[in-house]
Amino acid sequence: MSRLNTEILKQEAQTYLRENQNEDIRKISLQKSPFENISSAELAQQIKGLQIAKHKFAFLYEQEGIYFPPSLNLEQASSFSTAKYKSKLVQGKSLMDLTAGMGIDAFAFSQVFESVTALERNSDLVEISKHNYSVLNQSNLKYFTLDFETYLAENPELKWNVIYLDPSRRIESQRKVILEDLEPNILDWMDEFLSRAEMVMIKLSPLLDLKSTLEKIPQIHEIHIVALKNEVKELLLVCQKNLNSNPKIIAINLESNQPDFEFNWNEESEVISDFSEPRKYIYEPNASILKSGAFKLISEKFNLKKLHSNTHLYTSDELKADFPGKTFELVGELRDPKRQLKNGSFHVISKNYPLSVELIRKKYNLKESENQTLIFTQSIAGKHILLCKRIL
Repeated sequence: MSRLNTEILKQEAQTYLRENQNEDIRKISLQKSPFENISSAELAQQIKGLQIAKHKFAFLYEQEGIYFPPSLNLEQASSFSTAKYKSKLVQGKSLMDLTAGMGIDAFAFSQVFESVTALERNSDLVEISKHNYSVLNQSNLKYFTLDFETYLAENPELKWNVIYLDPSRRIESQRKVILEDLEPNILDWMDEFLSRAEMVMIKLSPLLDLKSTLEKIPQIHEIHIVALKNEVKELLLVCQKNLNSNPKIIAINLESNQPDFEFNWNEESEVISDFSEPRKYIYEPNASILKSGAFKLISEKFNLKKLHSNTHLYTSDELKADFPGKTFELVGELRDPKRQLKNGSFHVISKNYPLSVELIRKKYNLKESENQTLIFTQSIAGKHILLCKRIL
């Protein structure tokens, strides 16, 4: 039986969904459906889809007649911002997406490739995605209900310019992510993939360790650490046939005005840091740079002093306006925090300090405020409580 209820696509139902798109979906799911052949649960699912799509993939939100899959598929899908970024990293005429899901990445690739083939095991998701991309008139994106192992075995001669895949975790409950626990195990398949394509792009969890990943996959030429509004969303491995011991690392913060930060993996180990007590300006790198591990390089490239070898905050007397992260102006240092902070309102940052933000707030009974920032940290001179003003 089809999971796509065509009654939802009729104009009366579509109008209802748009008129109720801001309603609480729990309320929608509990009340009686106004449509004989559409359940309350189905209406709630579609409204949830509109709510997520509005911010995550606006091209679906803006199009009439889109059918949204269950919430899990919506949450697992790439945002269109990260999908568009991926589409700029590879080129050619043909691309194969081995693990397409609801096809957000595949759709972005189809804007720049002549032909995109998308494989997905979930037949319901394929039916929904085929409908959506038909509505969008995306004729160069072909969907198949098949696992990639079968497809490759049945088509031994087929090759593409690019193979793309987004492996899933076999055991979702584990906090630590290792390559061998992914499905498919890309270590087992890399040679096969590279025999079928000039380039292989792999989307991975930001929880993966970069050093371990580079040791296990010597064909990596680039790693893109993709943050969206300062939250790291994914690691992208760009692989080619020839081995590379010193790949390029690109740290990017999408939907910000911050510049990308690029370096080669071996550069970080060659840098010697200069240290200093806090000066006029304090800098906190964005999340993608912190994930990259370029803790010494960032200070060298922006001519900054590091506060401490284990404190990833930086300082200078002159403002570095193009720094890729948050910049603060030091207002003063607190010497008597119990008296000076009593019942105050601050944004709190804790870096290389014995107490977490939560414990600091509890200890000093602090309320939240973006007007002033307190940085609890440590420099080469010892511990500090810095009162700062954010420079936007």
